[in-house]
Amino acid sequence: MPMKLFKCDESIPEREKHIYIKEKGEDTTQFLPSAHVETIPGSLSERGCSYCGAKLVIGGVLKDTIQLIHGPVGCAYDTWHTKRYPSDNGNFQLKYVWSSDMKEQHVVFGGEKLLKKAMLEAFAEFPEIKRMMVYTTCSTALIGDDIKPVVKEVEKELGDVDIFTVECPGFAGVSQSKGHHVFNMGWMTDKVGTFEPEITSPYTINVIGDYNIQGDTFVMEKYMKKMGIQIIAHFTGNGTYDSLRGMHRAQLNVTNCARSAGYIANELKKKYGIPRIDVDTWGFDYAKEGLRKIGAFFGLEDRAEAVIAEEVAKYESKLGWYKERLAGKKVCIWTGGPRLWHWTKALEDDLGMHVVAMSSKFGHQEDFEKVIARGEEGTIYIDDGNELEFFEVLEMVKPDLVLTGPRVGALVKKLHLPYVNGHGYHNGPYMGFEGAVNMARDMYNAIYSPLMKLAQIDIRDEQNPVSTNGNGKAAKDLSEEVVSLIQQQVKEATSEVKQQVKEVTSEVKQLVKEAAPQVQKQAKEAAPQVQKQAKEAAPQVQKQAKEAAPQVQPQAKEAAPQVQPQAKEAAPQVQPQAKEAAPQVQPQAKEAAPQVQPQAKEAAPQVQPQAKEAAPQVQPQAKEVAPQVQPQAKEVAPQVQQQANEIALYIQERAAEVTKLIQERCLWQFHSRAWDREENINGVLNKAAQILTGEKVVLDTLIERGFYADAKILSADLEIRFSWLSKMENSQKKAVLESVKAMLVDIVITKSKNGELHYSLY
Repeated sequence: MPMKLFKCDESIPEREKHIYIKEKGEDTTQFLPSAHVETIPGSLSERGCSYCGAKLVIGGVLKDTIQLIHGPVGCAYDTWHTKRYPSDNGNFQLKYVWSSDMKEQHVVFGGEKLLKKAMLEAFAEFPEIKRMMVYTTCSTALIGDDIKPVVKEVEKELGDVDIFTVECPGFAGVSQSKGHHVFNMGWMTDKVGTFEPEITSPYTINVIGDYNIQGDTFVMEKYMKKMGIQIIAHFTGNGTYDSLRGMHRAQLNVTNCARSAGYIANELKKKYGIPRIDVDTWGFDYAKEGLRKIGAFFGLEDRAEAVIAEEVAKYESKLGWYKERLAGKKVCIWTGGPRLWHWTKALEDDLGMHVVAMSSKFGHQEDFEKVIARGEEGTIYIDDGNELEFFEVLEMVKPDLVLTGPRVGALVKKLHLPYVNGHGYHNGPYMGFEGAVNMARDMYNAIYSPLMKLAQIDIRDEQNPVSTNGNGKAAKDLSEEVVSLIQQQVKEATSEVKQQVKEVTSEVKQLVKEAAPQVQKQAKEAAPQVQKQAKEAAPQVQKQAKEAAPQVQPQAKEAAPQVQPQAKEAAPQVQPQAKEAAPQVQPQAKEAAPQVQPQAKEAAPQVQPQAKEAAPQVQPQAKEVAPQVQPQAKEVAPQVQQQANEIALYIQERAAEVTKLIQERCLWQFHSRAWDREENINGVLNKAAQILTGEKVVLDTLIERGFYADAKILSADLEIRFSWLSKMENSQKKAVLESVKAMLVDIVITKSKNGELHYSLY
């Protein structure tokens, strides 16, 4: 259907462009929510600021770096981590927060001297730390503090330190996404290539867009270690400052959160030729697929399968237990951006849940292209959702669970709906195989917890309102009485149930004991009768067989004498005739051959002039015959054309099936710019055609190996899902994939409504 205007938004009708409900047969070439634009005045946004996107999401995760915020202390405090981003060095980055602590006088007279003092003090307090990031904020940007000269002064004065500046005040962009972009591009320009990492494996990767939320990074590290792959840099979970400077030495960029870190993956490909493979690391099946991609890239498929087999053996049965209890449950995903498209298919395919509504705080239209392609019909998609819209959506879809952040989570809990923290997790990690089980466990606990149902019950006597302590809370003595009463009722009910179970069990046992002797006795009594009947029947059966045998044998004997003489009489007649004819035919053939060959040679010169003379006579005859032949040809032509049309239609139908699968399962066709998308579509599908037709696959460059890794996963998926593929000739397989190329280009490039596709820069 067209874009949706909620009832609560009637006073701000511009919100209609930001809300879409998917219907059957629709795709993103028809409808795509407006995204990554200014929040409409009057709409209470859930977005974070641009500074937050740089510091809180990316930079602040590093475990060996001082994060100095040049601004009021509130900007530092509000981005101070708690438990989201742990590290393996005692969580240095979670323990401390640094600020220049701007006051009114500094806003009036400038804060550059204050900044230098704060930087020197921070290095003095932590002498073992030699790396720092300095961030501007709204106040320091508005007064025009120039932080780069200050940074150079400190670097020169101390000598052994390295400092990165992030000039991205909160007002710089429409959401925290601007901070992601500024940090990515600045780091690529200023720092990548300035440090040479130690290479310990022939297989090296960067893990991009993973922030070690409750230990996600540790899960990925474990898998890569088992496969013998060295992670050069984590951007930025459990990462170090200098490792990020050495990102240029990796052979492959494994990209998880493409929204916050796709920029640097694109730049590394453009400048250093390092391919980018996008993976879904959340979800059981997606975890398998991600490891297989990495294994295919390096030729380590056996190692990848070994890791998969080990993890599946540990966790598949556990996930199955939760699936039985979560299947059919409705869930809303209201998070930042990428988790909409990372989680939707994982929850639906792995657990049988239904994602009924999704809202993105800082997603771009690229993110909505991905999630709408993966989502079910009837799902609601919202960009930059506000509180009133959330209320209206909850009334529309009546979900069993909401995956969102603590701010919206607090709202949801007031409505007595369970929620799971989709930003920092409840009890992570959520990545990989064990993460899929952890996430399923948290959702199960939230949905089946009795607390939300109990919270809906008002146990107060309406005629005798409960006295309060002035804060809207029931007086302590009455609360204790209520609790005591409930406990007593539960105790009594439990006692009654236990007694009933005990009585029923006793009765069943008694009945079994009483019935057992009777059953055994009946069986013993019946056995002799059955055996006797079998013995009595045996002589009758044998007698009938003996009586039938004499009748059958004479009939066979009578027929045999009649058949055998006829065969014997015919044989003497046929054999002499064949023997007599053979001597006559063979000499005649030998005698005729020498005569025929000279005659043929003599006749040839005579025949050719005759043929020329006959041609004028034949042509009129041919013209006379043509009217008779042409109708026949016209009759045949539609049949041939129909067959050709049927083949073309069959190819198109199969191509549509493949295109739908790619849109739902793959990410390579949705990269940031039109030229990336076209390159990936051609590269991956060309490699897939070679794999499926048995042609030699050339892997001369890292980029080709990247295409091959995605193509190998796709080819295996196609062979499993589509039985018709094995019955096709190679030419037909190629024709299908060529049609798929055209369809994908049409959907994600030519007719795409994504306004950022043709930007000249990332």
